[in-house]
Amino acid sequence: MKRRKYDDEFKRDAVELVIRSGRSSTEVGKELGINGNMLARWKAEHLGAMDASCGVLRESGMTPSEVEAENRRLRQELAYVSEQRDILKKAISIFSQEEKGRTSSSKVMPMSM
Repeated sequence: MKRRKYDDEFKRDAVELVIRSGRSSTEVGKELGINGNMLARWKAEHLGAMDASCGVLRESGMTPSEVEAENRRLRQELAYVSEQRDILKKAISIFSQEEKGRTSSSKVMPMSM
């Protein structure tokens, strides 16, 4: 029998279904066509990863809402900096085109009278 491989998104969705529905891994596993023991293992891994991330939060001294606020602030800052970068790129393009125009016109020799 060939072993099936499941991507991380499927595993995460299956685990969330177990957690949110309150049903057992076996029940949800039957519904999804996967082994309940495998789903229970995914759930344990998922919860272990969440515990690890919570540990990082505890070490930083930030609450989850503070982390969300910081993420929002950083996203806004990233958007601002990206916009500034794009403006500078456009300015460089404009100035380099002007410079090319000046050098090409300066190569034309004036007519002598």
